[in-house]
Order: sequence, then structure tokens, then C-alpha cells
Amino acid sequence: MASYTVKSYTVRPVEGDDQIEVVIHASDGSKWEYGIPFSRSTGRYMFEEIDVLANDFGDEFAEELTEKIDELVESLTE
Repeated sequence: MASYTVKSYTVRPVEGDDQIEVVIHASDGSKWEYGIPFSRSTGRYMFEEIDVLANDFGDEFAEELTEKIDELVESLTE
């Protein structure tokens, strides 16, 4: 069950690096920041913390975030 709600979040590339930055602002004022490395040649990445985010914010948010990351990595590896 979700412990917090997401007030806002951003998913964007890190300039000059093969990495995605994810920043999440929660309803309790907390801020989560992640750097997710990815491969430009394969488009693969690993984000093990997604399960923790699903527990904290719910499965729906985790799925939405995963889709955003997938879309961004795909656009960067085309």
C-alpha cells in the first residue's frame, strides 16, 4: 500500500553522461533523487529501486515512471 503521494516528478537525461535523472517530490515534503545509467548501444538500463517506489507510491505510479524512463531511453538510443 502506498505510504505517500507524488506531488511532482521529473525524468530527464543527464547532460554529457549516459544516465537518466529521476527526481520525485512527495506529499510529505521528501525528495527522492536517482541516477539511472543506461547503454546507448543496447538501450538497456537497470533500476532496482522501482520496487521500493511501488511500495511507497503505489504500483500505478511505478508503472507510469517505468514507461517514462523507457520512452526517454528509447529516444536517446535512436
